[in-house]
Amino acid sequence: MIARPRVYEAEPSRARLASRAARTAADRRRARTLRSRYTLFSRILVAATLVTVVVCAYLALMANVTRMNYQIAKARAEESRLLDETARNEDRIARLESRERLAAVAASLRMHEAARFVLVRLPEPPVVADAPRGLAFLSSVAPWFGH
Repeated sequence: MIARPRVYEAEPSRARLASRAARTAADRRRARTLRSRYTLFSRILVAATLVTVVVCAYLALMANVTRMNYQIAKARAEESRLLDETARNEDRIARLESRERLAAVAASLRMHEAARFVLVRLPEPPVVADAPRGLAFLSSVAPWFGH
């Protein structure tokens, strides 16, 4: 068998070009059909995701507002309780400081008004020298440096 050189045409034939164009057109059509199938699904999925994110953000904000409202109510209840307790304590202090009560306590302890007042002076407390500062082993070196 003798190999004969193949003759290449300078220009591809019209039939070959048409079949290539038909093949690429069919491939493009299949790809477009496939994309169009998933385009609707992907758009619905994106829309549902956006709606879900918006609803979750709204719910988070409402939960935060509700939490703050509970904290405000708790703080107001505590304030009211503390105001009531303060009023009760002030009444109790006023009752304990009353002159009538103090006179009754003094009478029960057999106390009486002083007949004379004496002023007593106490001697001044002795001044304590400042404690030496520094490290103990350096105290023998300090006189050398004029301290």
